[in-house]
Amino acid sequence: MSSEPVAAEDTVNRDLVLFNNGLAAGVLGGAVTSVALPSLALITLRATPLEMSVLYAAQRFPPAVTALLCGALVDRHRKLVLLTWGKVVGGILLLCVPLAAYLDWLSLPLLCVVGLLLAAVNDVSSTAGISYLPSLARGDKLASANSKMGALFSFTDAAGSYLASGLIALLGTSRAIVADVASYFISAACMTRIRTPEPPPSPRPADSTLWREIRDGLRYTARHPVLWPLVLSNTALSLAMTAWDVLYLIYVIRELHWSPVALAVVMGCASVGGVVGALAGRRLARPRGTWWGVGPLLLCALALQPLILVPVLFAEPGLVWQIIIGGCVTVRFAGATAHGSTQRSVRQGVCDPRYQGRQQSIGTWVTFGPRFLSALAAGALVSVIGLGPSMAVAATATAGGFLVLAHPPVRRLRTMPTPGEG
Repeated sequence: MSSEPVAAEDTVNRDLVLFNNGLAAGVLGGAVTSVALPSLALITLRATPLEMSVLYAAQRFPPAVTALLCGALVDRHRKLVLLTWGKVVGGILLLCVPLAAYLDWLSLPLLCVVGLLLAAVNDVSSTAGISYLPSLARGDKLASANSKMGALFSFTDAAGSYLASGLIALLGTSRAIVADVASYFISAACMTRIRTPEPPPSPRPADSTLWREIRDGLRYTARHPVLWPLVLSNTALSLAMTAWDVLYLIYVIRELHWSPVALAVVMGCASVGGVVGALAGRRLARPRGTWWGVGPLLLCALALQPLILVPVLFAEPGLVWQIIIGGCVTVRFAGATAHGSTQRSVRQGVCDPRYQGRQQSIGTWVTFGPRFLSALAAGALVSVIGLGPSMAVAATATAGGFLVLAHPPVRRLRTMPTPGEG
């Protein structure tokens, strides 16, 4: 009998590796598309700043509509099944881009439609994946699993960015996207091999409806003293960074004259920073006396964001500034990843298991739902005050995440909560 717990532990560890590898494959391919898709729009289709903001908005609109529904669906159904099918459908959708390029049907409206539908599918699979993780990593293993997963994702994101530069140089931007198509199906294949039994969805009252469950999840999250401040802080930062990211892509390609390869290399620096932040985040979150712990780490990581963007505003064309911006990007994403993995562990730890899917989707809805408006506003702002001043406004606005979170009780957190404490 003593061998049974060991065998079960081995199965869980094996499945956790499969889970991480499957999601990491998606990150690897997604990093290629994150370089190739804007390059297609800016260079091949000659998109204007306003058209770029529309494309960016299309990719970020679905959470405003689908996120709440996704959370309720995830809490009602097997999370692993939703995750697996989401990957399959995503791969089929993305295949339309290289196929359209081959048939000479490529257009900006097509990119917008594919981006819109793909984001909706990814919203379902992402919510299911994050909500499924506590089924594999339980108790005090959850924070470690989040940290390791963040490091793995950052590493594969870096590899994907550098892979993108090579694929774009060898094959062209549209053909490079085939790598992301393959990653969706590889991810789905990994998920089908997971054998750890998933706890059944919590039983629902006989009179329960989907909309009532959404309302209950909203009420639970909005009244929670830790969950809600974290969600609002994430929202403030996300809105500002969405505007910045739209303008940054236009800035480095049009004003600094970067090639897609240079863009891919510097984007790889972001992932290197992500690896550092993910690996260091859990160690940095350990309490030290009464002055340091989880809350102060979150605040410091948020305070870093606006400061590290300032040098980019003064950049000029050339290799030296590419190196400087690469360094800034590395530091920025080290802080962002340390913050992301830490706040995710806090939210999973304090949340009632019955609401895991809904609190995750509500966070997605509030944080990512309005991003399409931020992207559109960024494009409109450029037409009014110009690119440089618009970037300065976006950089200043990134301080909002720190200002929202700089109050109790989150700032008083010193130790990482574990599931069941909330």
